[in-house]
Amino acid sequence: MLRFLSLCLLLIGVGLAQTNTIRVVAAADLQYALAEIARDFERQNPGTRVEINFGSTGKLYTQLMQGLPADIYFSADEVFPTLLEQAGRAEPGTVKLYAVGRMVIWASNSLVQQGLDPRKLGPRILLDQRITRVAVANPVHAPYGRAGVTLLERFGLLRQTQSVKWEEMTAGIPAYYDTGPLRRGKPSFEFVYGENISQTAQLALTSTNIGLIALSIARSEAMERAGVFWLAPLSSHLRLNQTYVIMRGQDRPAVRRFYDYIATPEAHRVLRKYGFLLPGEKLE
Repeated sequence: MLRFLSLCLLLIGVGLAQTNTIRVVAAADLQYALAEIARDFERQNPGTRVEINFGSTGKLYTQLMQGLPADIYFSADEVFPTLLEQAGRAEPGTVKLYAVGRMVIWASNSLVQQGLDPRKLGPRILLDQRITRVAVANPVHAPYGRAGVTLLERFGLLRQTQSVKWEEMTAGIPAYYDTGPLRRGKPSFEFVYGENISQTAQLALTSTNIGLIALSIARSEAMERAGVFWLAPLSSHLRLNQTYVIMRGQDRPAVRRFYDYIATPEAHRVLRKYGFLLPGEKLE
């Protein structure tokens, strides 16, 4: 009898632990902000744990469509959560804007010491003959990669030569865009692709010395210590309306509490700290 009661209590404990564990998958630009928000939430909700896996927005979408277990999905755009809802994979009516992302051109201190300061040069820094490799997120599945392409296009550094959907750009940017301005006067030029915006920042930090990355990553301690950045105007690239959604069948009380917490002043304070524009907020 005692063994039976012990087993029952154990099963109840396991069930409660699962109920109070919130499984989150999130775009890599949230690497620092969402981790901090989750820690604050856990402090305010003892016994509740938030597990976060970061990755490429598009790849996470594909995995969720294939059955990846998750409670909440944070995207770097508004397209993928809407597609999940339309496919019946997300709770109807839970797609919600949580922030607007910002793009930057980040350059290492070593480039700045050579007179290549993005704060002064803006996108023109990419025309310098010493810039032969630029880190960018893969536009096939990364919204920040798509925003990076449209940023370069806006400033005349790329010109589309072949109409193609983002998800079909598997041959690399130069296969679909004229990169003449970026190659002119240089011995070579290439884009170095990150699978997500966090990996792209790492490539800029360790390999290319320059990259098109998220402001939320550029504001991290490691990136601020190693370089500086130019902040792109919102109107200069594909708008990054970042949304999140509760996955189908996962609208449990703990999940809903975290979902609602994202819209609180405490969470907004953290998002603003990392450079996100908040819903309804306008630039000064």
